[in-house]
Amino acid sequence: MTAYQRLPPASFRPALDPEADGLTLRAPDTRPMAAYDLAWIDSRGQATWDSRRLPDTPEIAGAVSCIARGSMLRGTRGPVAIEDLLPGDRIATACGGMAQIDWIGSRSYRAMAEDVQFYRVAARAFGGAGPKTDIVLGAHAQILIDSAQCMPLVGSRQAFAPIAAFEDGMTVAAIAPPGEVTVYGLACAGQEAVVVDGLPVETYHPARTTTRSLNRVVLSDIAKLFPHLGAGAGFGAPRVPYLSMSEAQGLSINGH
Repeated sequence: MTAYQRLPPASFRPALDPEADGLTLRAPDTRPMAAYDLAWIDSRGQATWDSRRLPDTPEIAGAVSCIARGSMLRGTRGPVAIEDLLPGDRIATACGGMAQIDWIGSRSYRAMAEDVQFYRVAARAFGGAGPKTDIVLGAHAQILIDSAQCMPLVGSRQAFAPIAAFEDGMTVAAIAPPGEVTVYGLACAGQEAVVVDGLPVETYHPARTTTRSLNRVVLSDIAKLFPHLGAGAGFGAPRVPYLSMSEAQGLSINGH
């Protein structure tokens, strides 16, 4: 079984690795690798899946290490667990609308894995912004902050901030689960904030990595992680700015 914990429907088909054409000789990649389960909408509008071993880098891990298995979102038919989502499903966003999921990526971390952090976010840790119940987010999750305190920092009331910035050991606590944990990332046609148990969490957008070096190797890795980009799909321009770790730590939101 993959991280989805269920077999794909018949409409799914395995996808070929765009570089596995057997014609090009490449030097072996000696970087640490990890297994990723991917599902996306292809150029024909069909849901497609694949499992790939990709470099275990911050850029790749950051795209999927966001929302832990078991987290609940709201679909067109009501609550749905993240592991039950399929490409093409529509889920609720913080703006009150619905957004189509174009890509889902996941990976599992073994118990007590090195350099991996998860954050338990207690119910009402951010007051009216949620979450409604305790949830677990991955180390790279970005949450939507709507506060006048953001205005002098980014010129907007709304901004995405790393969940790690709000760690206080109580309402947001870094944890090391005793067992294997599967985490997911979602991507839409544009930058979105999907509602996870009441807490708005960003879908993947490449704007969050612009502060890092996007060299040819990193871009090649990202292309393998997001196969639907080869069909002309994209993420669009970001609508919501990002707070740095230090900027987010300086906010005073419901005790944080």
